[in-house]
Formats: sequence, structure tokens, C-alpha cells
Amino acid sequence: MRSKPISKSLKARILAGALVMSCALQIPAAASTENPLRDYYSGILTEHFRNNYPQSGNPTVNVDIPYGQDAQQKYDVYLPAQAYNAPIIVMIHGGGWTAGDKQDADVAAAKSAYWVSKGYIFISVNHRLAPQTGPLQQADDVAAALAHIQVNAANWGGNSHKMILMGYASGGHLAALLSSNPTYAAAQGTSAWAGTVVLDAVALDVPSIMNANHASLYDQVFGQDQSFWLDASPEQSLSSSGLPILLVCSQQNQSDTCGRAASFKYDAEQHSVPATISQQALSPDQINSALGSSAAYTQEVDNFIQSLL
Repeated sequence: MRSKPISKSLKARILAGALVMSCALQIPAAASTENPLRDYYSGILTEHFRNNYPQSGNPTVNVDIPYGQDAQQKYDVYLPAQAYNAPIIVMIHGGGWTAGDKQDADVAAAKSAYWVSKGYIFISVNHRLAPQTGPLQQADDVAAALAHIQVNAANWGGNSHKMILMGYASGGHLAALLSSNPTYAAAQGTSAWAGTVVLDAVALDVPSIMNANHASLYDQVFGQDQSFWLDASPEQSLSSSGLPILLVCSQQNQSDTCGRAASFKYDAEQHSVPATISQQALSPDQINSALGSSAAYTQEVDNFIQSLL
């Protein structure tokens, strides 16, 4: 079992995290008849969401809440009507670390409608993108967003102790990295959350990808520094403080995400980290887009989430 020391890069990130938390925006609580996120309320998106997902009740869609200084460091909050002590799901989009957006149709629509209808607050997060920032800085962004959400959640009727992190593809890599060793997230001022759902992520073991034939994208994102591969690899970052994790994988993915999930689960168990695999007869895209609309698949993920809350 490999014990991972705190690297110089992590120490620098701890200092940066302290600065982020010193600037955290705390939104004042409002009267129960008002939207506590009223400064970020979108009437157009709220109307569109309610019309397309009437089963979700009368939620509000609140966009571009800043958690940092960069234009990409923002998140959207899908807030149930009269939320009280509500669990929270925080979603990270995919896009190969270089693209993607929190409002992409497959990222938030069906997922937010399903969980908001169950009384959850659903949050979709943006982070800075490569090549301007690498995956470690992107993970820092997500951790800073989590910290910001935890600071403000009670003002929205949310319970920061009932928070689930979720990510698809490259977003799943970031979610798995933070979940494998929560020290990374703690460096940004984040307290431990309940657990993590990873949706069809390939990059669970970065060195195994880089030491085999691989797409040029991985060279652009992870470079040639083998020590960086270790720092950016969820499987190599596993520690005994790792959080419970559900690894959803596509049986149709040519990158064998189910085999990669099995390897991660084995190493997680060596660190006494609870890991569960859900193999789905869906395409990689459907793993993302069908969550919230495919009944059996969604129920399986929801059962995992409810077991942690």
C-alpha cells in the first residue's frame, strides 16, 4: 500500500485555497417567500425548466454564481421551492478537460429535474479549461466551488453535510481525484462530503494510459512528467481517507472503462475505501444523458446516493 506524501505542489495549493476561502461570498439569507439567490435568478431559464419538467415543482434556476475571480469559476443552482435541509448534488461536466459547460443539455437537464423533484438542490459547476489550466488546477477549482457551496448552502435551505459530488468523463476524473484523497479538497477549505458518483471516466489510472498507446489529448493534458501523472491519477492518489464512490461504466466504451473501474475498486479496497461498480448497457454518451430519465439506471444511482445520506 503506497502512502502518498504531501508534495510541494499540494502545499502551494493549500496556500491558494486559504486565499480563496478568505474571499468566499456569503449570500445573506432572505425571507422564506423570496429566492435567496435572487441576484442570480434567471426568469427565462426558470420558465423553460418548469415548462419542460413540470414534475420538478416550481424550482428556480440561478446562474453564474461566482466562486472565484475567473470568468469560468461559476456555478448554477437549481433550487427547489421552499427547500429545507435539502441534500445537494454537485455535477462536473465532461469535455476532455478542454471543453464543456455547466449548461450543456446532457449535463444538468434530466439530472436536475429528477433530483430537484425529490427535494435535492442540484448544482452544475464550471471550471477553468486546458490549455490555460491543467487537471490539478481544475480539481482545485472544483474543490473551491465545493467550499463555496458549503459556506452558503444553509442560506439556500441546503444541508452541506448531505452533499454528493458527481462527474462525467473528464469531470468524473476530477471527482474521483478529489474523492480518492480529500486532502486535495481540504487544501481549498472544503469539508468532506458524503460520497462521489463517477460517470464513465477513463482516466482513473493515468500512468497506465500514458504508458500505453493513447490519444494525443492525454499528452496535451498530462504531459510527459511521470511524477505529474501520479499526482493527477485518482488510483495512485488513493488514501485511507478516501470517500465512498460509485463507478458507473459503459459496457460499450472501447476504452474499457468497466475494466478500469474494476482496477480502481481493487486498489480502493486495499485502502478500505468503499467502492461500487455499476455496469450499464449504455453508450458512453448515454451514461451521461440518460441519468435522470432512464428509470432502472437512475434508480440504481439514486439508491447509492440515498445509502450515504
